[in-house]
Amino acid sequence: MAEYRRFVAYVYEYQKEKKGSNCGFVKIEVRGEICRIELHLQCPGLMPESTCSVYGFVRNRGLLDGILLGGCVTGEGKVECILEISAGNMGDSGKSLDEMGGMIFVTEQGGFFGTEWDDQMIRPGNFRVVEKKMIPETQPDLSETERSSEEEIAESKTEAPEQDRDDRTEQAENVQKEETTQQELHSQSVQESDASDLVSEEMLHEHDKPHPSCPLPGTPCDVFSDGELSDCRKISPQDLCHLGRRACMLRNNRFVQYGSYNFGHLLLCRNKCGQMVLGIPGAYDQQERFMANMFGFPYFKESRHIQIPGGTGGYWYRLIDTPDFNKRDGR
Repeated sequence: MAEYRRFVAYVYEYQKEKKGSNCGFVKIEVRGEICRIELHLQCPGLMPESTCSVYGFVRNRGLLDGILLGGCVTGEGKVECILEISAGNMGDSGKSLDEMGGMIFVTEQGGFFGTEWDDQMIRPGNFRVVEKKMIPETQPDLSETERSSEEEIAESKTEAPEQDRDDRTEQAENVQKEETTQQELHSQSVQESDASDLVSEEMLHEHDKPHPSCPLPGTPCDVFSDGELSDCRKISPQDLCHLGRRACMLRNNRFVQYGSYNFGHLLLCRNKCGQMVLGIPGAYDQQERFMANMFGFPYFKESRHIQIPGGTGGYWYRLIDTPDFNKRDGR
């Protein structure tokens, strides 16, 4: 059977080297040797009938080597297109999808949008478009004695003045040092989190779920006034592990991560039957409805506590699958 993969990555706008708000998503689907890229961006003020260039990028000593994969014709305030290319030879570059760290989208008016799936930062100033025949093999940083400005200038093969290239080299070195430090801190954080998770898993192995009458974790809040959902609390993704293994697995749900990252919390409530409900803060629009349904949150409830400029804020929600404690098999 041919290989099949699919994943969704959120796309953010970058302005003045800073990561801005989420403005859409790209869905990557690989079936056999064909990679299908489906892009959906909302860009207020974008002129129609202009060009949006689509790049995949590989990281190379702190720089982002952009490989042109294709182009889209923009609509008014939006970009929507589908590209189909070779998964093993992205943009005829000799690079595969697995070697890509993410994607960059650049509009004719100078808009810069990006997404990464290698958990490293995107810095627009380090992005460069490389010719397909000149794409270098990505290598780890060389030692200080091995690195020389002459070698890096020869490898970059850009038309920029020498001083500009030296500045870029120095910037790349600083970025690499910063990313190395961040990776070390992240590794330490992961180790501490893993230790905490191990304790939680050992506790949950003995007590699969807290009794439904037990108080919920988190900070109490009053976000709904109709009485349909009550005992609401703001929680973090880590708090889900207090509700059992199945709930704990929701921490890896991309839509859960998206809501927690953008709004700083999740919502845990009870419905009229006493069942636990998990809410993800967000906006009610066509794009987010598509994403919410894709990741298992089909219902939306408006709340004045989630303010969306020019839109409707609230929570996408679903029941948390909890066992019936009156049954011996825990189902």
